[in-house]
Amino acid sequence: MAASTDAPHVALDYSKDRQHELEENIKGVEQDVQRAFQSITSRGSRTPPRLVAVSKLKPASDIQALYDLGYRHFGENYIQELVDKAQALPKDICWHFIGNLQSNKAKTVVSGVGEALWVIETLASEKTAGLLEKAVAARLGDNADPNAKLPLQKKLKVYIQVNTSQEDVKSGVDPLPAGSAASPDASNQELIKLATFILSSCPHLHLLGLMTIGSFSASHDPSKPNPDFELLSTTRNELFTYLISHVSPELGESIKDSLPHAAEEWELSMGMSADFEIAIKQGSAGVRVGTRIFGERPKKVKAGDNAAATK
Repeated sequence: MAASTDAPHVALDYSKDRQHELEENIKGVEQDVQRAFQSITSRGSRTPPRLVAVSKLKPASDIQALYDLGYRHFGENYIQELVDKAQALPKDICWHFIGNLQSNKAKTVVSGVGEALWVIETLASEKTAGLLEKAVAARLGDNADPNAKLPLQKKLKVYIQVNTSQEDVKSGVDPLPAGSAASPDASNQELIKLATFILSSCPHLHLLGLMTIGSFSASHDPSKPNPDFELLSTTRNELFTYLISHVSPELGESIKDSLPHAAEEWELSMGMSADFEIAIKQGSAGVRVGTRIFGERPKKVKAGDNAAATK
């Protein structure tokens, strides 16, 4: 059942029972995704949201089982786990990195995953953006002029992570409340500076949109709009308004050409197992679901924690 691999130490064999269990789980999630999407009365030209199966701390064999059923988008939270799985599993998987990305790991994730790295969803600093830019250019053997127009397929897609709930335990830049684009100090906002840097100085990166993790407390009432998701949508609009009216004239046509025609063309990535249905209703282009597909995860064992390792 396992595909051929250059990393035989990663087991890809799975049982039919496990594949059937995973298939039932993911099809149940797909039905809920479709139901939520169909309930939107103003869908317009929106495409159905992308389902990303988050497999952190689950064996590569689970991914292989779903891959063999036709699924391609998978998410991982830890760099080394992602690299190990990517090197063992089929190369046409679309990997989403959704964990905290430390700047010193930028080169590792780009070189270790290669072209299968579909998107970095958690970009939150100019330093990391610059290192990702260098890593992608090095992988391609490309020393491009920042003003050159590169084919979109050569670029690494990125979301900027926004900490909409303002929780200390979460990464991300500060959001932009309504009216921020007109504020006198708007140019000093970290999100605006980061987006400007990506658009003007990172020709190998493609800003796909914004990402957030909704607060735990807000995810328990699906009948009400999630304020974190509302704020991310507002933040996208404010960012676009500022860039289209302020940055383009200052930096010239190169950044203007990198901007979408409308704010809505920037994707919003929001929603996980507990809140993906309301996230879809509030405009999410992609949802990240792990537990409902793969089941409860084991606790991550810290290095040297022998007691935990034996449980």
